[in-house]
Amino acid sequence: MFRPSLTLRLTLAFTLLVAITSALVSVSLYRSLYAELVWRDNQTLVNRGAQLRQLLLDGAEPQALPLYFNRMMDTRLDVLRIDRPGRGTVVEVNQAGVAIPGMAPVPAGTPPSARLLHHWRTAHGEQVAGLALRGSDQVGDVTISVARVSTDRDRVLARYRQNSLIISLVAILLAGIASPLLIRRSLRAIATLSLQTARTDSRQLASPLALETLPTELLPLGQSLNVMRQRLAEDFSRLTQFADDLAHELRTPVNILLGQNQVMLQRPRSPAEYQALLGSNIEELEHLTRLIENILFLSRADHRNVALNPQRIDLARFIGDVVDFLEPLAEERDLRLEVSATGEVEADKLLLQRVLTNLMTNALRHAPEGDRILIRAEPVAHGVTITVANRGAPIDHPEKIFTRFWRGDDARHSPGTGLGLAMSQAIATLHRGQLGLSHENGWNRFTLWLPRS
Repeated sequence: MFRPSLTLRLTLAFTLLVAITSALVSVSLYRSLYAELVWRDNQTLVNRGAQLRQLLLDGAEPQALPLYFNRMMDTRLDVLRIDRPGRGTVVEVNQAGVAIPGMAPVPAGTPPSARLLHHWRTAHGEQVAGLALRGSDQVGDVTISVARVSTDRDRVLARYRQNSLIISLVAILLAGIASPLLIRRSLRAIATLSLQTARTDSRQLASPLALETLPTELLPLGQSLNVMRQRLAEDFSRLTQFADDLAHELRTPVNILLGQNQVMLQRPRSPAEYQALLGSNIEELEHLTRLIENILFLSRADHRNVALNPQRIDLARFIGDVVDFLEPLAEERDLRLEVSATGEVEADKLLLQRVLTNLMTNALRHAPEGDRILIRAEPVAHGVTITVANRGAPIDHPEKIFTRFWRGDDARHSPGTGLGLAMSQAIATLHRGQLGLSHENGWNRFTLWLPRS
């Protein structure tokens, strides 16, 4: 399949534009020139007819008019005939051999004008303009007929057409030759941009492309490429950090399993010791299973490959069930769970329960002993909000709180894997909602907003 290059397409378009422009200019100028020449010929014919009539009126002899006529007009192309009623033709100058048809003469008291001219063509197709005027001399009335053949005018117009055609062809040829050279020169910026993009690797993503040399038309493309490079750099950095964190999280339980089994095999053990080892192995394997399931869920959520099962949820009853489930954990630290919930929401019940459990578990872990935890749910504009708040110091680096495997104290020995808040945010996004953190008057508040439907 033939795919013309951009250079060829632009060359054809520019050449076609030049051809159309040349044709329009040539036709427009030709029509203007034609109208001007016709107007000048007609005015000349009218003025000279009026002059000849005035000469006869001033007493000139009809036989003397050819002398004036030869000075005023070109006898090769102009015709003069003077007729006297009842006596025939008195004077005739007609070297062009033009047959003058019958023309109604302009009365003696009426000034001649171009609209009174008569037009016809000769046997050879040449245009002729003529005018008949009623006049008088010392003898009596006469009819003055003047005419002009358009031979000279046609010759001028023919030369103009020929010259216009030659100039247009030269312009089109130059456009066809010069356009590829100019276009290739102008497209060097695209080639440079393509080369820079092709040479980009993971180490150069953070360095933006130089846009100073780009033409104005390519600036949006260059800016878009820089935005894309920045996003790729951020994604690559997150992916690298995620891989490092994942390796660390997986290495710890694997090392525990490996170490426990190696120690156990160093000498014979009792059945009770083997049972204890198997129980410990199962616990670590369950931890690994949960970690892998959470990572797979986040991966599917990033690609929106999680099927939701939305249903109407009464928030008061729903939050009450979660609170009842976590009440034993609160009693261990002498914490009070204060609930105030109204309204309904349409969401996936299991996923929403996972979010609320993560937020409340996080609050139970960091709230001061003997204090209280506030759980609020209320309708707002276009949706509902669910807030879980506990007293505490402001969280360091709040912008990283929803990053996978990140923990506030950056300690690997703290409970959890650092995926709970990341999963909660992913679930909020799947529901077209938002999850945010704020600190007000000594309280850390996690607020989940969900749309009404």
